[in-house]
Amino acid sequence: MATGKKYGLSDFQWIAVVISATLGTGIMFLPRSVGDTAGRDGWISIIIAGIAVWCFALLIWLLCRRFPTKTLPEFSIVILGRPLGILVSILYSLYAFAICGVVLRILSDLVRTWVFLWTPVPVFLVATLIAVGYTSRMGAVTLGRLTEIITLFTAVVWLMFLIPLPEFSFLNLRPIASEGFLKILQAVPKTSFVFLGFEVMLVFFPFIINREKVLKLTSISLALVTALYAMDVILVVGVLGIERTLNLVWPLMNYMRIGSLPFVQRVDNILLFAWTAQIIVTVVVHYFSATFTLATLTRRRYHDIWSVLCLPLVYIAAILPQDLVAVFAFSDMVGAAGFTICLGTTALMLLVALIRGLDERRELKE
Repeated sequence: MATGKKYGLSDFQWIAVVISATLGTGIMFLPRSVGDTAGRDGWISIIIAGIAVWCFALLIWLLCRRFPTKTLPEFSIVILGRPLGILVSILYSLYAFAICGVVLRILSDLVRTWVFLWTPVPVFLVATLIAVGYTSRMGAVTLGRLTEIITLFTAVVWLMFLIPLPEFSFLNLRPIASEGFLKILQAVPKTSFVFLGFEVMLVFFPFIINREKVLKLTSISLALVTALYAMDVILVVGVLGIERTLNLVWPLMNYMRIGSLPFVQRVDNILLFAWTAQIIVTVVVHYFSATFTLATLTRRRYHDIWSVLCLPLVYIAAILPQDLVAVFAFSDMVGAAGFTICLGTTALMLLVALIRGLDERRELKE
């Protein structure tokens, strides 16, 4: 403040937060999950899903801009009353904890498959949760700086995706729309889990410096994420073919094994280690959103305590599925529940706020 600069998230930091909250483990199995229904046209389903997600983000923005200085637990109480507002906040926190648990479990199974074959899942989860709890208690602005660094690092990592490009064949993507447009639309809901993350705007909105540019910045973030996911499906299917892709658990990792560099023998392992940072920061963003929401209900005095107390909830959500099949089923369930809870509560609160004429901006002008 002494230097005349505002204390909050800059434009690029907010873009980094959205990208970090959205890009995670889903990219590792997305070509297979969307290809199960849409086949080689999965990239079209990704683009349609990206447009649908932007419409959802627009609803959240319309709600948040009416209460520019309040987070979800604060304006939900103003709009719905204290009992319902607290219920909405708790549901959001539980959903965010479930997201953290699913992402960490997928990461642990992925790492155990490719690198640490004999490392027990509980050991990996505990070690990662310690880092998540420590990082999340640093605050939103510090977290924004971390996501800024990770996003720049991820941009460099994405260049590695081009290494197997000489094996790419457009014949693997043709004919376009061979499965029919109905199959393409049916595959859109399967992408819900990989797009979850942008709803952290409900918590982060007051921390953004240029709030009048939030919609533009969020649109840029979602456009980049959609392009990266579509590129993931196009490259993997274009190199491996749809038949082989559908038979692989982690198609992106198998895709990376095809590539090689003169000084690197296993490009896939380098990608895995580099992408682990992106996945962990995804968990940190969601975990901070959940714990900060609970801390706000207790007047923001006990965020450090919530950051410690809620770690067992994430651990339980991560250890609950018995095997990888159950993990993917649980992720689909969390994705569907997340969109239902967030979309339903956002639409309800926006409607009630419009009917009651609630708008904090008028009070700030006065």
